[in-house]
Amino acid sequence: MNKMRIALVAAILAAAVAIACSNTQESAPTATAPPAQPQEPTATPAAMPAQPQEPTATPAAMPAPTSAARQPAPMAVATSAMTEPPVEPLDSLPAETAYGDYAVGTATGFAVDNRQRFDPWNSAYASPRYREMLRRVEASGQTRTVVFQMWYPATPDTSAGRLDGPRSPFPAAEGQRASYADSFFQDSGVLSALMGGGAQPGSDRILAAPRGAWLDAPPADGKFPLIILAHGLGGNHAMWGSFAEFLASNGYVVAAPTFISDGSPALVFHDEDSPFARQSTPEEVGQAYRMIMGEFKVIPSFYRLMFGIDAPGFDAQGSINPSTAKIAPGGIERATTMMRNLFRQRVSDVGLLTHTMRMLGEAPDACRTSLESMGATSAARGLCGLLEGRIDGERVGVGGHSLGSMTAQMAVNHLPGVSAAMGFNNAPPFTWTPEEIYGAGETEDGLPIGSGKPVLIMVGDEDAFVQGVFSGLFQGAVSQAGGDPAAAFPLEDERALPDRIENPQPVALSAWRRAVSDRILAIVRDVNHGTLVDDSGAGRGAGQQLPRKPTGQASLTSSMFGPPGAAGESYTPLGWAALGDGTEAYMPHVIRDWYARIWFDWYLKGDEDAHSLLKGDDPFGAMTHARRDVE
Repeated sequence: MNKMRIALVAAILAAAVAIACSNTQESAPTATAPPAQPQEPTATPAAMPAQPQEPTATPAAMPAPTSAARQPAPMAVATSAMTEPPVEPLDSLPAETAYGDYAVGTATGFAVDNRQRFDPWNSAYASPRYREMLRRVEASGQTRTVVFQMWYPATPDTSAGRLDGPRSPFPAAEGQRASYADSFFQDSGVLSALMGGGAQPGSDRILAAPRGAWLDAPPADGKFPLIILAHGLGGNHAMWGSFAEFLASNGYVVAAPTFISDGSPALVFHDEDSPFARQSTPEEVGQAYRMIMGEFKVIPSFYRLMFGIDAPGFDAQGSINPSTAKIAPGGIERATTMMRNLFRQRVSDVGLLTHTMRMLGEAPDACRTSLESMGATSAARGLCGLLEGRIDGERVGVGGHSLGSMTAQMAVNHLPGVSAAMGFNNAPPFTWTPEEIYGAGETEDGLPIGSGKPVLIMVGDEDAFVQGVFSGLFQGAVSQAGGDPAAAFPLEDERALPDRIENPQPVALSAWRRAVSDRILAIVRDVNHGTLVDDSGAGRGAGQQLPRKPTGQASLTSSMFGPPGAAGESYTPLGWAALGDGTEAYMPHVIRDWYARIWFDWYLKGDEDAHSLLKGDDPFGAMTHARRDVE
């Protein structure tokens, strides 16, 4: 799977920006490509407004959160010369990291909103070729369609033990074990094409790789909280495999979309009732898919708006070349507006999926009536009844990776009935957040207000990718190209130079400081951009040495498209570890699962034991460094 991801994103970036990408974990779609790249119905579909169609659309004001503002913690002062204590192995895994007693069922589907255009965001920002394709699709009557995968607690068969060892689910009592291809409607042809066809070594093995979830599995008895997971730029719903299975096995219904605007592959025409698919030849459908999956709309749009360039003005290392790239008049403002509108579209899609999942928890007739009123096709309505009475629509959380982490932290504050957010490897800069998300309030010390609901942010201290974006691009490259970094990021703490231990991601720390509800910022040692969520990274590169990312002033010249290196410094990425009890575990996912489990167990289930754990130290010693502010 990792080879397919690397090959796909390399091809996309080569076409979009004509630079060489490093073949590293940072380059995978689950490690989200550079950012350059909003109201859920509470009762009836009519409650969700359509997306703004033009980049100049002005959103309606939304009141600031009513949570009492707390005094943010002072900005930590640290240097990269701080000594790092050795990592000590655990004696055994914490109980909270165990897969639960439920098996995991899975299904794919479509969420449809007939009051939105098929792809409103790209109608404003994509290339002329892409917009021409959109006109053909929309002329067929196809409206906004979001492909999603869901995972749910299923009735287990415990007689033979767990599927693949201690950290895996039980088999389901009925059904068929899902493969990787099943995440994409069992369409091996589409995935083989993305992987380079039969010439790609191991493609058949990748497609047939078994998951921990089961098709046609009977749901377990009970009513379970709902968690929506949002991918990063270039990602898709299937990236959440093991994490979604972990959550579902512990009593959650999980759903993940693939966003048309920036995800890949978004198989929106695999719905047998798709108007465009029904009115088009297979060749025309294939051409539309290639356009959706093969043209990275966000990246070229960002550079066109920011620097006024269609061809990239990069040097050989992927950094902005000041002799060929200059900040266009009003470029920073236009690029910022574009990012706000992208998040409006993404949060709108999260709202659409949340409403769809709530309806799937209702009685079949009510479910079908509601979804049909939104334009849902028979494939979407066919899921009605599967989870009747199993979804607690009043207990909803959101999570995400990279661009999806920003999406989750915005969605939790904008969508009614969503209680808590968890984000990996990124947080929203203040200027990228639409005003209607957080409002215009201030904290007690005068900072713009941030999240008004509980937010947990997890970052890796070796995330060279995010550093290349926020330090290398928005400070270093913007300055070299004649712009003012303060115009992009007016908050001083967002422009702080990154430190390895205390503050490896200044934007994430700023978002945490501005939050006015419960909040945790967890920093995971020796982890890069995709490690916490990427299943394909587990087990690869054991013992490899990677260059540490630069800190301080050196971070301003780091590349967005690969680890720039730091002279004389290297590290071994956190990976598999031998435990004191003789077992082995992939520690990035163990740490991720521990935090996610107790976070959602408290805010969605009210578990007092989880609350106590959130208020204390985590069990991972020198592997993590966390700031906690939990009431």
